Amino acid sequence: MGRKVTVYKPTSVLYTKDQLMNVFKSYDADGDGKLSREELKKAFKYLGSRWGSYRADQALRCTDANDDGYIDEKELEKLVDYTLERRCHTFN
Repeated sequence: MGRKVTVYKPTSVLYTKDQLMNVFKSYDADGDGKLSREELKKAFKYLGSRWGSYRADQALRCTDANDDGYIDEKELEKLVDYTLERRCHTFN
């Protein structure tokens, strides 16, 4: 008998700006209006990232303007733009 092989097919689910904004906002688990690294990691995992930690670190590095370690309401649009520009929402 042969081995069972699972093939994963890349998907390309595109999100609008508003949809991504809502996804990120929904991961504000403590409701403080800011996204922590852990909350970002979970959001990127939801969006299909294989490397949620890496994506969260890169997003913070590129969009956390005040270097406080969080994405706040002012920085959220920049996070969404960053995600769309890099097509991070497909993660393939």
